[in-house]
Amino acid sequence: MTHVAARARVPLKGLLVFLVVAAVLLLLGIVTVLRGVAADAARVDIVSVLDGNTVVVNQGGTERTVVLAGVTSAGRNPEGLKVGPNLCMGEESYSWLRDRLPQGATASMTTSDEGAPEGMESAVISIGGGTVNVAMAEAGMAAPTEVAVSERLAEEIAQANQEAVGRGVGLYDIEEPCTYQNGLYEAQFALEQIPEDAEASLTKIDERSVEYAAGLDQVRLVQQEVRALDPENGTFADLAYGPAKESLLAEADPVVEHGMQVLKDLNTRRNEIVARG
Repeated sequence: MTHVAARARVPLKGLLVFLVVAAVLLLLGIVTVLRGVAADAARVDIVSVLDGNTVVVNQGGTERTVVLAGVTSAGRNPEGLKVGPNLCMGEESYSWLRDRLPQGATASMTTSDEGAPEGMESAVISIGGGTVNVAMAEAGMAAPTEVAVSERLAEEIAQANQEAVGRGVGLYDIEEPCTYQNGLYEAQFALEQIPEDAEASLTKIDERSVEYAAGLDQVRLVQQEVRALDPENGTFADLAYGPAKESLLAEADPVVEHGMQVLKDLNTRRNEIVARG
């Protein structure tokens, strides 16, 4: 009886092993299929680019409108209006994104509901082996927001943005009239054209002091605006130029400090003339 029972248990063990192996293979098959479905679902065709933030895509025959995650650009300025940092490079950002995501191109996309307007989603879009959100920050065409992206991707975008600041491109181009870099440069250049000395008369010293103070005020105005920058405020200018705050102040602070000394020197000379009276 013992030998018969032992022989009967062997096939049972084999059957159990077979069932376990079959279950594992079935599970792997299901996972593979699901991965395939997910991969297909992430593939989209570009329908159109509406501005530097918004893209219309076609996914499986359905059109969806998404906004880029982790970055933001200024609104479009089709009339070429450049009225300051809050509207800076809007049209250029649109053109950059449109060229990067041409109509009909196939891209991959992951989405999130975080930070998107009602009826839209935030999206990370990749094409040609690169992530558009990162490339846009690197080109200086968008500001980092840290919204709807992983910590790793947020850090990558922030690093790309710092590279744009360092290279002085896009939103940080000193040649662009809407940038703080340009505003500071123009104010500083105008101040440098004003002589720092004057003839030794009360009238001339007073005229020079008024002229120089007016020029210095333009630099100080930019300095004050830069000092107030804080990405937590959420405006485009804060988001775009908050990361450049340190480098901007490194330019502005010494100019203001020197300018204040020039005015003090002029006032000292004036007091000396009055004292000699």
